[in-house]
Amino acid sequence: MSTPSTPSWQDVLDLVTRLDDAAYDSAAVEFGDVSVRLSRSADLPVTSPTAGTTPQSLAPSPNGNAPATAPAAAPAVTEPAAAKLAPSAPAPAEPASNSTVVTAPIIGVFYRSPSPGAPPFVEPGAAVEADTTIGIIEVMKLMNPVTAGTSGTLTEFLAADNAQVEFGQPLAVVAGEESP
Repeated sequence: MSTPSTPSWQDVLDLVTRLDDAAYDSAAVEFGDVSVRLSRSADLPVTSPTAGTTPQSLAPSPNGNAPATAPAAAPAVTEPAAAKLAPSAPAPAEPASNSTVVTAPIIGVFYRSPSPGAPPFVEPGAAVEADTTIGIIEVMKLMNPVTAGTSGTLTEFLAADNAQVEFGQPLAVVAGEESP
């Protein structure tokens, strides 16, 4: 992991992977001024940082099976985690055998064009190469290009323009070139 004062997205993804593989119901970690709280249940409240908040420690969960986070020492503004979650889109249909699904390399906001009002990087039906930019994902005002990853024809977008996307979420389908 990075140093405690400079967390990266990879650090957060590593925490998610570790929680998924562990017998914990939830975990809370602080990296300097950044606090990350993960939970398997959707009813864990989301807290806003307040002055005087201290790091949380692990304590046994009420059912006694696995540790859970202890309450914060300082008061915090809470709201249900479900209010922060957008409804998930229905699962896309299975792509053809010669097709490749382009997935989000990072979480953020997906855009099909370089700026508002500009034409999209590529339209469905267009031929693409592996290095063709099909969109961008904005994370903290940084634009990260999303490339097709393979040669073929972009058949459809699975994520809407200006939509919040998660790591690994399907964004588009590229049909591979037919072999002779």
